Order: sequence, then C-alpha cells, then structure tokens
Amino acid sequence: MFKKIGIKGLPVYVILYKNRVKIFRLDTGKYIEKIAQKPFSNNRVLFGDFQEGERLVKEIVSELVKGDNYLISPSLLMLLQQAEMKEGGLTEVEKRALIDSSRHMNAKEVYLYLGDEELTLKEAKSKIENKVAISY
Repeated sequence: MFKKIGIKGLPVYVILYKNRVKIFRLDTGKYIEKIAQKPFSNNRVLFGDFQEGERLVKEIVSELVKGDNYLISPSLLMLLQQAEMKEGGLTEVEKRALIDSSRHMNAKEVYLYLGDEELTLKEAKSKIENKVAISY
C-alpha cells in the first residue's frame, strides 16, 4: 500500500543554523535535527556549500518519510528559515540561493520566513496554508 499525499505535497518547516539543520514534518509534528559531518557554512555565508547542505536536508527528509511507503520521494511544501548569520537581513543573492537549493531538494513551493524566532508548528503550517511568508 502506498501513501497518498495531497495534490500539493508534504509540508515541512526547515530551519538552517550554522552547519546544523532542523526539519519539522508539519503533518505529523515529527522532527529531526542534525549537525553536518562536513560543514556547509563558512565565516561569511550560512549556506555556502550547496551540495553538502542539500545532501543533509535530503537525508533528513528521507528519514522523516521512512516507513510511509512512498513510491517516489514526495514533493515538498517548504517553509524555510535562516536562523543565524543574517545580520542586516538576507541579500537578494542569499534569498535566491536558498530558493534554488530548495528546488533541488524537491520543493514544489518555497516560502521564506525572515523572522528571528522559531515558529510553533501551528504557526508554520498556517504560513504555508495562507501563503503568509515570502513565496517563491
């Protein structure tokens, strides 16, 4: 028996820290947080090594859906928050890099949350459902 996801995709809330990622699966509340074995951040940019950062996010998502009997990896509805290294805000280049990387990670829809505080699961889900965060 295969798991059916909605027409849209699997909602996830991704929080990026320096060489660490925390991902919540918004339909179940389950989350996984991992520290990168190979750093993806450097002194200037949080998400500097795209391949390593994307690899870690894909690994976590794979673990979050393990046992759900997906025939293929599900498309994601991704709420993305950069929690550190954003003094003065994110530049357009940094925003574009995060969006492009999210698309490589199988995100069908990407929403950037630029706030400083971590959201509750209810708040994160609401931002995706109501398209309140910056949509790309």
